[in-house]
Amino acid sequence: MRSRNLPETVLVCSFLGYTLVGFFLIYASPQAFAFAVAFAFAMAWAAAWAKIVPLNWVGALVGIVPFAWVGVITFAGTWAGVVAEAFAGVVAWFVFWAVARRVALTVAARGFGSVAVVVAWTLAGAVTWFVFGTVAGRVAVAATEGEIRDVFVVVAWTWAWAWSWFVFEAMAGIVTGAVAWVVAGFSFGVMAGVVVWVWAVAGGVAGAVTGASIGAANELLNSFSKFQTFLILSATSLAGLGLGRLLSRVFLR
Repeated sequence: MRSRNLPETVLVCSFLGYTLVGFFLIYASPQAFAFAVAFAFAMAWAAAWAKIVPLNWVGALVGIVPFAWVGVITFAGTWAGVVAEAFAGVVAWFVFWAVARRVALTVAARGFGSVAVVVAWTLAGAVTWFVFGTVAGRVAVAATEGEIRDVFVVVAWTWAWAWSWFVFEAMAGIVTGAVAWVVAGFSFGVMAGVVVWVWAVAGGVAGAVTGASIGAANELLNSFSKFQTFLILSATSLAGLGLGRLLSRVFLR
């Protein structure tokens, strides 16, 4: 019988990181918690099962996502705000992961050290949360007012910004392109909706702990099944979010 090892230190860091996220999000929209929960679930799912997803599925999802985003919000009715935030959280995770992983691996390969790698994860988390969190709020308002055209326009521009990463990478290289992508993201977020900078703070924290969480997932998969790994990672993140939410209500309201 093989022994089962838990990466306690990494899991504790993830728990504390998401506690800070839950604490900060009280300053965002009331539905912001749905964004963080969806992001955490997407992270846990990807860490456990992403390697078995066929690449042709990824290509199909790239084309479907904008239309699915508009569609679910259109039919969400009174739940438009929660649905907009949750859907944005899932999409933000995959955009964040695609960019952050590539930049972090490049930075590490060039010998910049662990601090630079953490900075890469943090900046990617900050900009993706800022853009998608801000846009989700803007989309929710437009949906509740029946402005479906505005919903589609904002979603389309958001998706275009996410994929502009490949243009920046091709033109300026991975590191410089990533910096340009981050600047473009913050600029777009400011123009797209009501600016709530706490999204960037919460996203930076979430991004910083995500790299460690993915490493923990690899260790967990050596001892646990994919489903058990998913449960451990998601429960750790959600417990932190819940505690942060509780603490914010106790000390800030």
